[in-house]
Amino acid sequence: MPKIATLGPKETFSDLATQQYVKSQDIPFEIQYFTSLSDTFKAIGKECEIGVLPIENLSEGYVQVVLDHLLDTDLVVISELLLPIQFSFVGYCDDLSQLTDLYVQFVAHGQCSEFINRLQNINVHNTQSNIESLVLAQKQGKGAGAIIPQHALTLAEKGSLIKNNVTNYENNQTRFLVISNQAQDRLLDKHYKTSLVVKNENDCPGVLGNIINAFALQKVNLTSIMSRPTKSQLGKYHFFIDIDGHHLDANVKQALQQIKSQYPVTVIGSYIKAQ
Repeated sequence: MPKIATLGPKETFSDLATQQYVKSQDIPFEIQYFTSLSDTFKAIGKECEIGVLPIENLSEGYVQVVLDHLLDTDLVVISELLLPIQFSFVGYCDDLSQLTDLYVQFVAHGQCSEFINRLQNINVHNTQSNIESLVLAQKQGKGAGAIIPQHALTLAEKGSLIKNNVTNYENNQTRFLVISNQAQDRLLDKHYKTSLVVKNENDCPGVLGNIINAFALQKVNLTSIMSRPTKSQLGKYHFFIDIDGHHLDANVKQALQQIKSQYPVTVIGSYIKAQ
């Protein structure tokens, strides 16, 4: 049975996204849980055939650790998923004034910042996963609290203080990528997106303008563009880009050829666009 990697433990949003993907497939998968996003990514193509990782949140933008792994990888993106994201607070205290410690996953922290910033005189502990936050709060007990997925409230045993919907935005959602070491066949009746990396190795002026103009000339829609430091020299950046269309579409292919004549380009994958 093929294995699929995701951030654990069970009931994380990554787990929900993975379950959603597995249900859409014709073959069963064994889900393997990892304790960090980096470990999840590193398992793909080795311990597991594919993996599911969060890449972008509505309010917080890109998940930088995943983005950095994608900038230099031989893996390919084969699908994307959109998942509604809502958080709740569970506290092991009778009132917020009795709260001393809050456990919150490092990405969830930003998505619930308005609620967290209203809390006073507390120690905030960032964790690797939302369920880990709950486990640590339960372990500490009195005076502890956690930001957890709203669907995981059933796991909050003995939590005496619960506040629903502590997310900054009611329509909050996260985009997940399904990543593999093998691309999938193109389906002609589907709408596609393509993710790619353009490397600015020579740090010459006008790189971003040249990239945008190449796509604009071929009427290719850029859905997002993110610069990331090369980590070789201050002021030098690579560009992670999402566009509408498949890399084999005539206009996309033409635009990429123009860009490749000037800069190194890596197509990370073309995949069906999530609705």
